[in-house]
Amino acid sequence: MSASKRTRRRLFERGGGRCAMCQRSLVIDPGPDGTEYHIAEAAHIVAEKPDGPRGAVDRPGDIDGLANLVLLCPSDHSTIDKGDGPRLWPRAKLLRLKRDHESWMAVLAGRTEPRPFQQWRILTPPRPGDIVVVDGEPYRLCGETTSAKAADDCTDGAFETMTCDGGIWLQGHAFGEGTIAGHVWLRRSEAAPGLRAALVDEAALLMDLPPIPGLPPLSGVDMTPETVTLVTAMVSPTSILDRLAGARKVLGHDELLLLSRALPSLADALAELHGRGFAHRALSPGAILMPDARTLALRDLGLATVPPRAGERDDPYHAPEQAAGSAPPGPPADVHRLARILYELVTGRPAGRGARQVAPSVLNPAVPAACDAVFAAALTPDPARRPGVRAFAEGLRVACIAPFGA
Repeated sequence: MSASKRTRRRLFERGGGRCAMCQRSLVIDPGPDGTEYHIAEAAHIVAEKPDGPRGAVDRPGDIDGLANLVLLCPSDHSTIDKGDGPRLWPRAKLLRLKRDHESWMAVLAGRTEPRPFQQWRILTPPRPGDIVVVDGEPYRLCGETTSAKAADDCTDGAFETMTCDGGIWLQGHAFGEGTIAGHVWLRRSEAAPGLRAALVDEAALLMDLPPIPGLPPLSGVDMTPETVTLVTAMVSPTSILDRLAGARKVLGHDELLLLSRALPSLADALAELHGRGFAHRALSPGAILMPDARTLALRDLGLATVPPRAGERDDPYHAPEQAAGSAPPGPPADVHRLARILYELVTGRPAGRGARQVAPSVLNPAVPAACDAVFAAALTPDPARRPGVRAFAEGLRVACIAPFGA
């Protein structure tokens, strides 16, 4: 038995007619006769049959009820059910995806009729649920407010308000409600002129960069004498951690292959920055998005347009020269930070400092031994001895696929 027509209709309404995973509209434009139809699929979180995806344990009483269905497009339905999908998208992750998506759709459906753009005012500071207008486009801030230390010391979080140089720095996930629809990353500076200038410079850099998959597209920038607001598009807010770290604490063979094949898109993006004399310098798991199984992308350009300085950061992923060093950090810092992120992802443990890392293949038998030397080279304390970002990505790709002859 499958979900009833009424149940599917309710699921479609609760999901706002959009795929819960990729956020694309599931409504096909009407044809000459004016008839609309959609490609939405009511995907089972726990399979109809016990031997199906996620179907073996803890089965709900109503297998075809709304609580066990999530609205997806045909492609993403196949993603969660076929091949390695059931392990990468366990029940808990799909329930969280369904909850977050339907909650946001309920907010959009329940809001009052929006006022004309010219009547909106940017609040100081904005709060989750508020609308910020950038380049004439309205964006509604998502998530709950958190507090952080300083604008250049934090890159994760749903919505963060920070004090920096006597001013305010805001950053967080937002959702376009105008002609630009979908997920975006919004940052706004009311801080000292240096950080405002960095956002202006980042907007100019984004406009000059080529449209490659690993780079964040610029959605809008708004400048006043007091504030600068920058918006970059996100096809999906799914991070590398969200997509690859499922029920397991460490990655298996299949996840390693996915990672190695998606890594070149991120390496290309970072190499483009490096070739122009910039470095991200703020890579973290939340700042690396994985909108699909083939792509890793930057959420923003991090500190690329902030002048580098020795001792600029002291976070879990910092390169040695960022915490203390005689020279300002550059592209090698990105290689080190990326290697620390991936080491933690594949082993479930932070990488040691100095040359004290345990070989990844020792901590996770699924990691081919050839990966050990690739990680060791990228994690060396000496920036001059690290490989370039493309060489690091290619080294991992080759090491991961070699045992399979792919």
